[in-house]
Amino acid sequence: MPGCASVPTDPAALAAYREANDPLEPMNRKIFAFNMAADKYALRPIVKGYRAITTPGFRTKVRSFLSNLKTPLTVVNDVLQLNFKNAGLDLSRFVINSTLGFFGVFDVAEKMGIEPNYQGFGTTMAVWGIPSGPYLVVPFLGPSNIRDFTGIAANVVFDPFTYISYQNDNKDITRAFYTADVIEAIAVYENSLDLLDEARKSSLDFYAYTRSMYQQYRRKAIENAKGVKTDEDSKPSYEFSLDEEFDE
Repeated sequence: MPGCASVPTDPAALAAYREANDPLEPMNRKIFAFNMAADKYALRPIVKGYRAITTPGFRTKVRSFLSNLKTPLTVVNDVLQLNFKNAGLDLSRFVINSTLGFFGVFDVAEKMGIEPNYQGFGTTMAVWGIPSGPYLVVPFLGPSNIRDFTGIAANVVFDPFTYISYQNDNKDITRAFYTADVIEAIAVYENSLDLLDEARKSSLDFYAYTRSMYQQYRRKAIENAKGVKTDEDSKPSYEFSLDEEFDE
């Protein structure tokens, strides 16, 4: 298959190859280089402009508001995972933050002890036992795998706001949701920008570092969804989001 890395024969190298789960590495590195160029010349100027005209407090409220919009999708995935306890908690978060929190601008629910949660369909498929498939770098969107990339389309289908837009046949509502997704992507990136820049400076191979961080993050997110207790001290500092656009 074009773009596939050759499988090493040395036992240690073979173990590392399987751990990375990246048979498409040559192709992925090219897409990664393209994404780095797009970051430099397109996304980064936008994010810096966003920072220049906003305050940290305002940006926090924007992230909270946009995260609240994704909560109904989390509730749907909680139910699909048969995690009815989390479904109840997340529905409570949405109701509390949408009312007392002024449509999610303030995270009142967290102050009441209901922690933030995000579940996308990629995680739901993992809970069902569907394998991740190989690591994949997606143009503009960044690190993923075959399962999580497939989950993006499923998230659109299962998002209750998709049905609101469809039932009302209102293009303005549809455009508003798409605009919110774009703003959310900018907000997520802005929140991680400094950490990513520091990692880029300190890592010898930023591609490999990003791959490792993504895989660690997704592994822990899936373990949490399955109810497996994890060591919070080892939780990655980065938030990667294709399936989880606030994969928090």
